[in-house]
Amino acid sequence: MKKNWLYLLLTAFPLMAGMTACDNNDDPNPDPDPEPTTTLGAYIVNTGNWGANDGSLQWYDLTSQSVSGDLYAAQNGKGIGDLQDLCLYGTKLYAICATSSKVEILERNGKLVKSLAMNTSSGQPMEPRYATAGEGCIFFTAYDGTVSKLDTLTQTVTASVAVGDHPEALTYAEGKLFVNISGYGSGDKVAVVDAKTMTKLQDITVKLNPYTQCITGSDGYVYVVSNGNYAGSESIPENQWIRQTLQRIDPKTYAVEELCNATYIANKGDKMYVIYAEYYLPDTHKCFVYDLKNQKETALPISLEDFSSPGFIQIDPVTEDIYIGDQIYGALNSIRIYSKDGQYKKSIETGMSTSKVVFVSE
Repeated sequence: MKKNWLYLLLTAFPLMAGMTACDNNDDPNPDPDPEPTTTLGAYIVNTGNWGANDGSLQWYDLTSQSVSGDLYAAQNGKGIGDLQDLCLYGTKLYAICATSSKVEILERNGKLVKSLAMNTSSGQPMEPRYATAGEGCIFFTAYDGTVSKLDTLTQTVTASVAVGDHPEALTYAEGKLFVNISGYGSGDKVAVVDAKTMTKLQDITVKLNPYTQCITGSDGYVYVVSNGNYAGSESIPENQWIRQTLQRIDPKTYAVEELCNATYIANKGDKMYVIYAEYYLPDTHKCFVYDLKNQKETALPISLEDFSSPGFIQIDPVTEDIYIGDQIYGALNSIRIYSKDGQYKKSIETGMSTSKVVFVSE
């Protein structure tokens, strides 16, 4: 069976890098898929402004070099609300909507298949946040402190488990889920959950505030970015600054290793493409490639000074073109595209609060 390879952001983008799409009823031991040779395009996730319910979903066609309007609105005659995250798995899209408190299952063209309202047993909104996929299921975090399991065949939520305060990005590795527990800025744990039984196994201590990025690298390790405590703020003495940091977790032993300062990451093979941009420390702003084998940084000639606010970085799985989002509050955003060696190629205009791209390759 021919399958599409899916490479997601993140910035969060919180689906594991290099994941192969499969249906729930696929052969459990399929032959390894070949490396992709063509990138068809990318879904663009526009979260929308907080509480405004003005999120949208676009398609960037690499053949025509064109960006669509809102796929969801065109297919369904209404807006999606907010769009916190998007997971592409098998033949469907799974749209995670936080303030709208729902998970929507869509066809690839954006047509709504099923909408699942996400409420607690007492009827309060769960506010789902981020999603990843594995074992024929979608797993997603929610602000009620849980991770839930959505069966892609029955299209129902079959289990959930409490993991901690304000869980955010998560990834699947070695039959387990690794979940950032942000604690709304005060957390310093990554929760480990058995994906089959949906039981919490333990917590792993990391640096303060693991948040939007938790990915499985090409090497099988789990990579987590902790956002720290707004280093450089006048309200925090310099000797108490906790900088944004990339950490690597061994999914078998749970050993944690600090690698480098990072705000956003994207993985391709042995390379980690990195943006480092502390909000209160403009002198830190840079873009570089971190070699995961020799642990050396190589600067990229990409200046972040012209960005209103760099919002994510992602890599085309075939060409290794670099996509960096520029987030402008209250206005349409843009994505700037560079070659793998950092040479500027073009910019595309997107929607409100663009937060990630989801590549589709074959």
